[in-house]
Amino acid sequence: MFIEVKIFFKYIMLYNKILILEDDIIVGIDLQELLNQAGYNTILLHNYEDAIHQLRAFKPNLAICDINLGQSESGIDFVNKAVTILPKIEIIYLTAFSTYQIVETAELTNPLNYIIKPWNEDQIKVTVKRAFNYIENKYAKNEVIQKLSMTEYKILDLISQQKKSKEIALELFVSEKTIRNHRYNIIKKLKLPNENNSLLKWALTNLHLQK
Repeated sequence: MFIEVKIFFKYIMLYNKILILEDDIIVGIDLQELLNQAGYNTILLHNYEDAIHQLRAFKPNLAICDINLGQSESGIDFVNKAVTILPKIEIIYLTAFSTYQIVETAELTNPLNYIIKPWNEDQIKVTVKRAFNYIENKYAKNEVIQKLSMTEYKILDLISQQKKSKEIALELFVSEKTIRNHRYNIIKKLKLPNENNSLLKWALTNLHLQK
């Protein structure tokens, strides 16, 4: 029994990673302490630049970020950049008050949920638990995606947005030949026929269903 519990918490610490982006230091610390006590592996950042820097190193599954950071960059700016670095990341926004225009813009980033300030412990626990249930179910339904590298997944995500190899190469700062090589490897991993548009058809049919 002890070994099973130990393995369970090891799993949580390895995979249930949360990046918290909150410019109010007290609010951020309270939220981090609550989530740590619940067994999640968290990192707390207070500004846009530090949060972007930590994305590649920490590789969170979920980001909880304040929409209004009180800085030149907003939480929405962070999310738009974050999904280009970690396409698999999911988002929950924190907000005390936001205009209709801000919420409408936030919706374009497809967040899982919103947490309204002032929040309470039950709201946080339930919202985050449901988020990780969604994340686990999302990838359990399509194990083949797990075979892809982060770069391959990023390219597949861009293909699903109907971007051409040249556009993807420019966005990822690599050569068009590199993108074509990645496309070939993705086709092999997904066991698709090597014909025109087979990868695009698969991405449009399967990848968008995962979002």
